[in-house]
Amino acid sequence: MAKYRLEEKPLRPHVVLGISCHVPDYRLCWSVNKGLGLELTRRREAITELVRGKELHYTVFEVKGRDGEARFALICNTCGNRRLLPGQKEADCFLVVDPETAELRPDLLDQLRRCDFVLTAFPVDISRSKSGHKLLLCDPDERTEDQDRRHPRPGKQLT
Repeated sequence: MAKYRLEEKPLRPHVVLGISCHVPDYRLCWSVNKGLGLELTRRREAITELVRGKELHYTVFEVKGRDGEARFALICNTCGNRRLLPGQKEADCFLVVDPETAELRPDLLDQLRRCDFVLTAFPVDISRSKSGHKLLLCDPDERTEDQDRRHPRPGKQLT
């Protein structure tokens, strides 16, 4: 019998920047759009987490490239008193940047720090975070059937 070996090319990690601010997510989005020259728009489907029988929705604003892949995603870290990444209490939002796009903009962190309403911005190492994978699952097309079963999309009936 033939043996097959699965060899995966390691993916380059996304660049994640934590943002501390004192305004609602839509105002921060406006400021980031203005400061970085982006066109972030709110996505219909938020990141949904089921905690103690309650659904928590974390807002996502994104810009997609020509190939349909998300190039920038601004993800809110708070929903009421809960956090998407509990270990990142100082971050109100995260800016997740595609690796190729990040290479083209080496001064992205400095530009982000100069945006209105941004108190501070800092790089976040999601490989050290227990729940850092939640930020990379922000693309609804990359959800698995198991994730749909645990966190159903609004209006979708699961069998």
